[in-house]
Amino acid sequence: MPSSGLPFTLLVLVLAGCGGGAFVSSPPEQAGFIERAIVETQAPVSVAAAVPDADETRALTGLDLYQKDIQPVWLSVTNDGDRVVRAAIRSIDEQYFSPMEVAWKFRNNFGKQGRADMERWFIENQLPRRIPAGETRSGFVFTHVAKGTKGFNFDVYTSEKSYNFTFFVPIPGFSADYMDVDFANLYTSDELINVNVDGLRDALATLPCCSFNAAGDRAGDPLNVLIVGSPLAVRRSLLRARWQETAANAPETTVARTHRHRRRPPDATFLKIRPDGGERKELRLWLSPIRANDQYVWVGQVSYEMAGEFGFNTSKKYRTDPDIDDARAFLLQNFWYSQSLARLAYIDGVPPAPITAPAQNFSRSDYFTDGYRVVLFVSEDPVAMDEADVIRWEEVILE
Repeated sequence: MPSSGLPFTLLVLVLAGCGGGAFVSSPPEQAGFIERAIVETQAPVSVAAAVPDADETRALTGLDLYQKDIQPVWLSVTNDGDRVVRAAIRSIDEQYFSPMEVAWKFRNNFGKQGRADMERWFIENQLPRRIPAGETRSGFVFTHVAKGTKGFNFDVYTSEKSYNFTFFVPIPGFSADYMDVDFANLYTSDELINVNVDGLRDALATLPCCSFNAAGDRAGDPLNVLIVGSPLAVRRSLLRARWQETAANAPETTVARTHRHRRRPPDATFLKIRPDGGERKELRLWLSPIRANDQYVWVGQVSYEMAGEFGFNTSKKYRTDPDIDDARAFLLQNFWYSQSLARLAYIDGVPPAPITAPAQNFSRSDYFTDGYRVVLFVSEDPVAMDEADVIRWEEVILE
């Protein structure tokens, strides 16, 4: 008698697959991205760090973690000391995802056995928090996605001492806007202004108050921040403070590029976006011709952008918080708390504009300010908050 339905074995396979397929992963130790690992050593501890891009993450796990705003960071910790080392996972990302949180986001992709296999993989491949003396342990920490260079701190400690590492890991396929700038040839030797720290205040006083439009005939936003430090120190400070790099000609920096200093759009633009997407901070930087004891001086604008979830791509919806001093205070505190600040000062240079009589930029956006700029001397290496010096150029109460 011919069968009126599916063969029994095929029926079993169909029913088994109704809840999802199998979880298929690749061994992390065979992944190509580990070859890009950056190694830092503070004897007796050595740490290697690598970050897979979106495609490499899918090849590793079979899952689109990036689409869920999850970016795995692979770390390998070698402890050549005689005490147990403990890894502070929170130092990498305060809001990191636990392995089971990651698995939960993909629970509907699999049936019962597939989910169990997936959960076990994430648990077994997380970075252990304890590294015994004389041994090496490796695994993943699941962080939020950062476009461009992945900058993060990583702290490990024994019962008697802590070891603080800072990593800047490039992500394949992304080129930041400042990488297109030929900084070495922006100025001729005749244009450079070399001063010592005592002469820096007078040199800074020669800077214009604001950016200008492309024609150079209308003032833009105030230049309310000055950063003193090497290119490496500036980059480390921004990434340590969780600022996001932007790509050249990115849609989200369209408005930023309308502002010119020395007839140039910003040499670099960095963003710090609130998780709900409704507001962001924007920092535009230009390299100036001023050198202070061989340290570079960067001229900048920092502001809050309140355009809303879809307002960053066009100038029509672009809305700046008129209280630009609040953004200035945020940047100061942001650098200070992220241990990037060696010294700070205030200097005048922007015409004061009270809230009762705000000024306008060339886009007819209002702003008000006390007229001061903050001068941030940044360090390549972390600086404890209580070790930052205050230079009393102006009698301004610290923000």
